[in-house]
Amino acid sequence: MSEKIYGRKPVLESIRSGGRAISRIYLMQGSRDDVLHQIESHANARGIQVSFETRHRMDTMAGHSNHQGVIAVAEDYKYADLQDILDAARNKNELVFTILLDEIEDPQNLGAIIRSADAAGVHGVIIPKHHAAEVNATVVKASAGAAEHVTTVKTTNLNDTIRKLKEANVWVVGAAGEAAQNFYDYDFRRPVALVIGNEGKGLRRLVRENCDDLVKIPMAGQMSSLNASVASALLLFEVVRQRKWKKEPPAVPIPVHDIPANYGFLNPAPGTPETVVSQLSSFLNSHMPETSPPEKDFFRSGPDPIIETSGEGPASEIDLGPWDRLEDSLGDSPEPPRNNKGGGFKW
Repeated sequence: MSEKIYGRKPVLESIRSGGRAISRIYLMQGSRDDVLHQIESHANARGIQVSFETRHRMDTMAGHSNHQGVIAVAEDYKYADLQDILDAARNKNELVFTILLDEIEDPQNLGAIIRSADAAGVHGVIIPKHHAAEVNATVVKASAGAAEHVTTVKTTNLNDTIRKLKEANVWVVGAAGEAAQNFYDYDFRRPVALVIGNEGKGLRRLVRENCDDLVKIPMAGQMSSLNASVASALLLFEVVRQRKWKKEPPAVPIPVHDIPANYGFLNPAPGTPETVVSQLSSFLNSHMPETSPPEKDFFRSGPDPIIETSGEGPASEIDLGPWDRLEDSLGDSPEPPRNNKGGGFKW
């Protein structure tokens, strides 16, 4: 059997991946750009027949107008086996990294999850055979063609697949709102299979019970959950973050009151002693006064052009304004303050 793939990126990635045979490609007359040119070039190189059709004909074949001027007729999507995922990890000398989808029903969600999974570098995606979306033209388009590159397994029994993963020493971690542990506190630096539940019901009871651990995504707003594809992306890239940057287990924090209070930290946060020492050192270094100027700068022989103003004539002839008038009225009063440095200058 065959199915139609539509959309520029999906068709291009279908040709590039070589995962399934493509018998014909239809291009819309008068529609040309760089991607369509690549599609035609790749098709010609692989011996795939290319036909040019009118917009009306293209709309009729696709059943809608959202085909972006290209339709490919390809054989049905080929699903893989669980062993293919385990073999892929072993061949790359990597820890197993896969994601199981427990009855994800929306093809758009499935496509978005597969796209994120491809970007995160998973070894495969596992979906159930019943009560779930399957990889079709809508999913391929929603994944921007990523579905043509990601190994996808369709299983008749998700719990049986979980058991097999455990036997292969893979830790099965489910996402559940009632979990006690936040997902960013969990150590994913081990062979891991993430489990994402249905858009509305979440994980089924038996699937939840078969997971080794459960983690949650903390919510600060009024909504109690995230879209399944968004939640998947957060979990997938937390695994990537921990593995790529070798995240250490969370350190035991020290109490806030153990941090000195008058070092300029408006909101001192807990941390390891080494972190606090480093913070204090940086703060003190940035607030140390500048080195005192050399002695010669204190005892200069001329005026400071910034704060001193040149006078004219001997110091005795400088008009001190109100001070002279005050002296005349007081008689033998003490001399007013005068600047005698260098002569002829007043402050």
